[in-house]
Amino acid sequence: MTIQDRGTVQQPTDSAREDAADTRWGIREGIGVSLVSIFGLLFLVIGLLLAPGLAEAASTVAITVGLLAVAVALVVVGRWSWQGR
Repeated sequence: MTIQDRGTVQQPTDSAREDAADTRWGIREGIGVSLVSIFGLLFLVIGLLLAPGLAEAASTVAITVGLLAVAVALVVVGRWSWQGR
């Protein structure tokens, strides 16, 4: 018994390509927004802990370096996300 072809393979239409591009754009924007939100909240919490002196003075340098690293990560992720527009 042989399997018959059901016809030719249809190529994606223009609207299907546009939908795929919109989906990729939406996913990229969603990832960018979520990462910036998470790191922004972490940045805010660490900054609020440092402001009144709740963190010990010995760890202030380490926290400040970590805070700067988070700020750089925010800029990098934000730039990556906004370049997709």
